[in-house]
Amino acid sequence: MSDKDRTAARLYHEVTKHSYTSVRSNPHRLDWDNRPFQYKIYPAAGTLAMPREIELPSAPASAAIAGRVGTANGADRTVGLEEITRLLFCTGGLTRSRIVNGEEYHFRAAASAGALYPIEIYLAAGAVDGVERGLYHFSPADLKLRGLRRGDWRGYLAEAAARDDLRQSRAVLIFSALYWRSAWKYRARAYRYCFWDAGTLLANLLAAANADEISTEIITFFADAPVERLLDVDGDREGVVCLAPLGRVPDAPAAPSGATALPPIGLDTIPLSAHEVVYDDLVKLHRASSLDSPDAAAACREARLAPPTGTGGGPPVMIEPLADDETAELGATILRRGSTREFAREAMDAAELGTILMTARAPVRADFPFTVEPFLIVNAVDGLAAGVYRFRRAAGALELLRAGEFRGEAGYLCLEQPLGADCSALICYMARLDEVLEAFGNRGYRIAHLEAGLLGGRAYLAAYSIGRGATGLTFYDDDAAKFFSPDDPAWSPLLMLAVGAPKRRTDREPDDG
Repeated sequence: MSDKDRTAARLYHEVTKHSYTSVRSNPHRLDWDNRPFQYKIYPAAGTLAMPREIELPSAPASAAIAGRVGTANGADRTVGLEEITRLLFCTGGLTRSRIVNGEEYHFRAAASAGALYPIEIYLAAGAVDGVERGLYHFSPADLKLRGLRRGDWRGYLAEAAARDDLRQSRAVLIFSALYWRSAWKYRARAYRYCFWDAGTLLANLLAAANADEISTEIITFFADAPVERLLDVDGDREGVVCLAPLGRVPDAPAAPSGATALPPIGLDTIPLSAHEVVYDDLVKLHRASSLDSPDAAAACREARLAPPTGTGGGPPVMIEPLADDETAELGATILRRGSTREFAREAMDAAELGTILMTARAPVRADFPFTVEPFLIVNAVDGLAAGVYRFRRAAGALELLRAGEFRGEAGYLCLEQPLGADCSALICYMARLDEVLEAFGNRGYRIAHLEAGLLGGRAYLAAYSIGRGATGLTFYDDDAAKFFSPDDPAWSPLLMLAVGAPKRRTDREPDDG
């Protein structure tokens, strides 16, 4: 199937849905002896050590996330190894480790479904002080860059994405997904989760780049095969998710294009597990959502999508967020962030919920329009009636759809986990999936889940910056769609996020990633 045959994404979405019946009739036992290793390691690759003393961003988290700090475009900002280290650490770095019951747990800067961390980050350095031009792999385990290819690859990536301006970027980050890391737990449904996880990393990257006055952008439309050849990955086991150019070199000459026929990198990696399981539905969707040429990438970029509509409610409810200086520093927030395991059933203020929603809605530089709209179950928010709401991103206002107490429904929808019932508010990120697929083909499936992860990642950071907790949740697909939008079946749930007051805990178990 080609990207234009959008039935591939629709079929995948249907066969990977959760329902009350499916989770009971098709249970999955985790093979702990075969659990994937959390790091991609190139044992024979040359290494570039990164600075160990990192000055983390001190800007208020809400201001950094929303882009209210820094210069307009960061065109003249010099980028060196120190800045690259800070960006990579804040995006996907190892923030802490803990030994519990003899088992060592590693936690990273951004949230990950099941703490499985399937996303890898590569750096194509072109004009980075202190870094030779080349392609590198970021290793969060030991905070090093491992050299994979010499040369300037910005022009090569510019051709693959049909984006000439990439030639003037100082560097380009390439995000990929090692599917088995997530599929070990989530099976074929893991393709969704990989894009959620990429979105949470991008939320951190954009905030840290804003704080450091370095321009960046999310690029999702590119010809897959050339980028996969550059990384020497097959697309079936590891596939490219997106690109993120960093900074600009004013009036710089165009970077060379580079060779189109690339030899293999020729470096082995440590196996993730003794045995990797391939899920055909996942592989088929990745192939069907791949773009076969730069022209196809350019055509996708020109596609248009109408703003989300449907599901009318009551009059708009404006909620004022907290001031930026009432939120913690971005660096401290990244270090503090976890995933809440229990909520205290306490109310949060409307201004706190407003901070989470309004910060996450801030504009993002990306090559796709916004496709996702948050719906909420408000359980306990001072200043808001309990009930079901829709948050209109464009207007920055809530609409009350149904008033009432829905804690029981919230707990049921997220696979009957108490987190949904106990939190102050349960956010469900929804998209009009058929309209997205009509506009962008199967590629639209990727960008919708990536955007849901980005919104969720921003909400995570905003929640922790004000001393609240958050956790991502999966759900019963059709039940959630019917609950939030009973009169408009075009809406599909993509991700749920619970926010609220964490319950004080006395045990020593770690938070999820």
